[in-house]
Amino acid sequence: MSQPTRQGNAHKIIQGMFLLASGRREGINNFAGTTDAFGAALAPQLAFVLINLFAVLASPGKITGLIQVLMFLCKILLPVVVSEFYARRWQRSNLWLRYITAATWSNWIAVFGVVIVIVAGHFLFPEFADPPYFTAAVMMMGIIGDVVLQWYIARVGLVISGFKAALLYGSVLVITGLMYVVAYILPPHYPSPDDLMKVFFHRAGAA
Repeated sequence: MSQPTRQGNAHKIIQGMFLLASGRREGINNFAGTTDAFGAALAPQLAFVLINLFAVLASPGKITGLIQVLMFLCKILLPVVVSEFYARRWQRSNLWLRYITAATWSNWIAVFGVVIVIVAGHFLFPEFADPPYFTAAVMMMGIIGDVVLQWYIARVGLVISGFKAALLYGSVLVITGLMYVVAYILPPHYPSPDDLMKVFFHRAGAA
């Protein structure tokens, strides 16, 4: 009995992700507003943290690697903390768990989209896809798409205005950027300038 339930939940989650990505607000109803549902949404990203941590501990240059893992973890948890603060301030706490669950799952839309476009481009149009700027352009489009999608999910998930949704997710982006700037200024100076493109697209950078 439990296996069909898990399959049904997975189907609803995937359907909800694509409904929201296509601009259909009813997709938010496919996500449960419970701690278990949020934990399931967070689990894949935390698994990346553990995998990266084990890889760092087994390799030289542990300090820089540990900083990278710590920043990856901060980037995962930052939207949770910031959105919960605004939800309480705007008296939307009753909607917050469902919103953050939907937002966390929907982060993968941009990642899958970028991977599909890059792979398809290399197979179908190798003369255009081989230069490095193709991958950079696709990743930039993924970043922009992810920002727009997260803004939309905040708007429909918390039932707030477009301005408040922009304030919420804009705060996440600004704090994330400041975190990277501080890490770059202070020893051991992480990240390198080449990594700055990945500031807001951490799952693609960690893959």
